[in-house]
Amino acid sequence: MQTSFKITTLFLILSISLLCTQCKQQEKKSISQASDFEKFTGRWKLGNIQVQDTLTKAWNNAGGLNKDRKGFIIYDGLGGMGVHHVSENYEQYILEGKGGLDSLSQKDLKKMATNFVYFGKYRVNEDDKTIEHHIESHIYPQAWNTIAERRYEFREDSLILSPINGNFTAPVRLVWLKLDDRPK
Repeated sequence: MQTSFKITTLFLILSISLLCTQCKQQEKKSISQASDFEKFTGRWKLGNIQVQDTLTKAWNNAGGLNKDRKGFIIYDGLGGMGVHHVSENYEQYILEGKGGLDSLSQKDLKKMATNFVYFGKYRVNEDDKTIEHHIESHIYPQAWNTIAERRYEFREDSLILSPINGNFTAPVRLVWLKLDDRPK
């Protein structure tokens, strides 16, 4: 009787273990089979901005106003998106002007100009690994109703976006880290 109980228990433990393993494999399989449009869905935190050295082709973290920027990009899974990132220590800056927008100093305005934000719709082209941001609202008036095209690459929990159009002196890419917003 005791041997039979041990065999049944062992069989039960092995069955549950096998079932758990299959569930984990199925979850990994479904993530890898997701369309690129589905992979974009969610919130991403800016990891860093990198610039490619034109001689060595090495990617280095950007300097100047692009050094240590922080921010987020959001893809809603329905075709809507938004991006916002700011310069290093932006949130620690204390405005000199205290009475609203018309009281801002020249220094305040320069700091606020390091803000980068726009919203719009997006379209993913999986064949050529590009995404188009159809900009509906932008901090810069001349960018309204334009299309910002990016090459993209997914690497584990990272999204790399490389602007195709723009006035850059060297190739640039933004590395975004996927956020897990599921309730804990």
